[in-house]
Amino acid sequence: MTNPTPLSPDEVNAIVRDMDDPRYPTQITVFCDRLDCGAEFTGDYMVHEDMTSEERLAVARQHLVQNKGWQHTADGDDFCPTHADQAAAETGE
Repeated sequence: MTNPTPLSPDEVNAIVRDMDDPRYPTQITVFCDRLDCGAEFTGDYMVHEDMTSEERLAVARQHLVQNKGWQHTADGDDFCPTHADQAAAETGE
């Protein structure tokens, strides 16, 4: 997967207006999997119409790991910045 890069509002508008462009904006929320944490992050992402829901979620997870201090484990868990270091210590990642 390539690194997600922010798009300018003009780029997003051009994509949305082009009926032949397979990309579209979607809002994705990722929740911290630490019991009783309640942290979540909601962001808008451009995804491709051929992507599965898991692939779209991977775009959001990659953004959170690279830019927001979140951690995603191989087991599929997501941890907010508050719990990322603690989760890494517990899982050995």
